[in-house]
Amino acid sequence: MSSEKLSPNRRRVLKLMAVTGASAAYLSNYPHAAEAQPRSEGYGQDVDVNNPVVTWDKTLDDNQLKNLTVIGDLVIPADDRSPSAGLLNITDFVDEWVSAPYPDQQKDRDTIVSGLARLNGRAKENDARYFYNLAASQQAAMFDALAKSVETGKASEHDDLFFERLIYLYVGGYYTTDEGMEDIGYAGNVPLDSFDGPPEEIRKLIGV
Repeated sequence: MSSEKLSPNRRRVLKLMAVTGASAAYLSNYPHAAEAQPRSEGYGQDVDVNNPVVTWDKTLDDNQLKNLTVIGDLVIPADDRSPSAGLLNITDFVDEWVSAPYPDQQKDRDTIVSGLARLNGRAKENDARYFYNLAASQQAAMFDALAKSVETGKASEHDDLFFERLIYLYVGGYYTTDEGMEDIGYAGNVPLDSFDGPPEEIRKLIGV
């Protein structure tokens, strides 16, 4: 079971999951994880949203995690302002999310795991066992082809959902970190030394 200390921003994500997932579903057996017998307890009915604790084991295997780390860096690469999704280990958040014993998260798990298997199948056509074994240029080309097929409406229903959920989870995970919020200039929940009120032009507009 995950026991790492959660940052305040990560806790906000878990609070959301706790509230929206109040009716926990039994964790079904996962592909590649039946022998592991992961802990699958949800938050239960009496949720302490101020001190959320992860009560389930992560279930993705090493090869799936390596594939996702590559994909995370393709979705949100590093730039001169912020680190990549891989450097912030957003894949760990994705693993935590899809391992949660709630219906929506379990649907996401099926979508992600099957999508990764399809990527591995395409990688084998290029003499690589897994997507992460491909050269960086091949990885980028394959993911760009997937993105283009989704954009043009030519992707299969399964690939379309796979791509949509990947983007949702990586962007959502990334921009609830301190680094992600700084990247978009979010300055909420920061104490001010003083507050002088709204600017004069705003006061005039509202007649105060």
